[in-house]
Amino acid sequence: MTIFAVLFLILLSVAVYHHVGYVILLKIIKQLKNKECNEDPIASTSSSRPKIGVLMCAYNEADHIQEKLHNLGALLYPNDLYDIHVYFDGCSDNSYELAQKAASQLEANNVHCILHLQNDNKGKIAGINALIKETKGSYDILVFTDVSALLSIDALDKIEQDFKNGNTAITTGQYTLDEAAPIAQQSYWQYQNTLKGLESNVGAVIGVPGAMFAVRSSHVEPVETDAINDDFVLSMRALAHGGNAIKNEDIIVYERECDSQAQDYMRRERLGAGNWQQIKLLLPLMNPKLGWTSINFLSHKVLRGLMPLIMLIMYSVILLDVIIFQSLWSVCLSGALLLIHSVSAIKGRLNSKRHLYGFDEIAYVLNSYWIAFIGIVKFERGFYDSPWKRVSSAETRCNGVKCAKRVLDVVGSMIGLILVSPIMLGAAIAIKLTSKGPVLFNQLRVGESTDELVSLFYVYKFRSMVVDAEAKSGAVWASKNDPRITPIGSFLRKTRIDELPQLWNVLIGEMSLIGPRPERPVFYAKLEKSIPYFCHRTYGLKPGISGLAQVMNGYDESVEDARSKIGWDYAYVLSMSSPLSWIKMEFTILFKTIQVVVLGKGQ
Repeated sequence: MTIFAVLFLILLSVAVYHHVGYVILLKIIKQLKNKECNEDPIASTSSSRPKIGVLMCAYNEADHIQEKLHNLGALLYPNDLYDIHVYFDGCSDNSYELAQKAASQLEANNVHCILHLQNDNKGKIAGINALIKETKGSYDILVFTDVSALLSIDALDKIEQDFKNGNTAITTGQYTLDEAAPIAQQSYWQYQNTLKGLESNVGAVIGVPGAMFAVRSSHVEPVETDAINDDFVLSMRALAHGGNAIKNEDIIVYERECDSQAQDYMRRERLGAGNWQQIKLLLPLMNPKLGWTSINFLSHKVLRGLMPLIMLIMYSVILLDVIIFQSLWSVCLSGALLLIHSVSAIKGRLNSKRHLYGFDEIAYVLNSYWIAFIGIVKFERGFYDSPWKRVSSAETRCNGVKCAKRVLDVVGSMIGLILVSPIMLGAAIAIKLTSKGPVLFNQLRVGESTDELVSLFYVYKFRSMVVDAEAKSGAVWASKNDPRITPIGSFLRKTRIDELPQLWNVLIGEMSLIGPRPERPVFYAKLEKSIPYFCHRTYGLKPGISGLAQVMNGYDESVEDARSKIGWDYAYVLSMSSPLSWIKMEFTILFKTIQVVVLGKGQ
């Protein structure tokens, strides 16, 4: 057994425990508890019914706000014992005006609805903290809910019953997706509901759905302004006081808003960043004195936050074993993973709704973890500081394409590294045997640009020129028959094999498989001065190993070459406005790239 096999088995054991073993452990605990004599619940010291504050934040919720308020106004609970508070976070639509009409109707039926208007979009956490400050001292229980979720008519009665047990700090309900939601998402939430139900048996539900959860007001604390998953941080902070978190399956929380698969993957990215952040923010929950809360937090949330990194290492171990040992287990696993990701990518491109039982669920979990890994990288690079807001349909289409593009990049770069590893090994040996110097070299390039910054990164390539090729001439473009190019380097450049190490740049999120050519900073100012709007070609878009401009024009030799290529770059950007046109463009570039490699048309 190779060292890679041993490491893989260790990591696999951790993953199996997180997904299966932990559930089995909770089921065993449930059976043991059922055999014990039931103790009487600890009754509340107060005989009066609690006063409840229902809190929610809204940003451009014109489609849902009135229905949500009427749903809350119809709840079976004394009207004088609960109030509704809505924080409007700089809405640019008529959500506030629609809410005013609904609130007037509720007031006519003695349901008190308070609307808090904020003209500027300061973010959801700012809204939550403002509502907490406003309401904490006025209510016994605070219920946090989303505008898009409807509650069962007896939800507040059930919440009251749960809090009659003096140990209860948090309660939530059965989160139910609309039937139109993708089957993989429904399967995921069926698993989550089962898991939370089992955790509820030991009074330690880890992570409540933001659609609805209730907290004893004395346990509520403001949330850090940089928290990503505010609902999780808020609810778990309450557990640090030592109470129980339970799930009441009689409370139905119905989510009306269905995400497309692309939108769901976008959410997975943010959740991945949030899970990573929560490990740092909620370390006090690891205190053994908290009993099952600490065990569940480690088994559920800590391992969930680490799982993208664990999976990355597992994939790397499989790849290394294939390259070095060619063991049967690693070859079979790499083939299975290649099949799973390939079929998943094809289904996504064709927008296929056909459900492959078991297969789709596995693909969804694996893809979700890769998306979560992207979220971790983005979090560490400071990408999650913008205010919360609802994404418009146009933004959703664009971001959906970008999300699908990133999934394709991750899967494609991994598959590419596996398939071309023999070629890369041969190229490395050839370079080492035919010229002095390192096999690889890195060069500073300009990456994706935004309103705030222009990123820089080091691109990796096989060395195709002599060492210190620019020592005398300085930074200059390569030309045809360039004397600095080595004999083997000429072949590598014609076949584009010299670009293969950039698959690593793609995997870690610095580049894309397809996109504008990454330019050197030393040429950037000159090109921007000579070519209007040159810098906009990578606005919100990562540069690529290949691209429309690269396959149509080849390498740049002058400013004029760069000028002639910018039109192709903008044509590619425009294709991303429509998923169908983007898919067509992506396949076209891929086909032309293969032609360049096979026919040796590179320079």
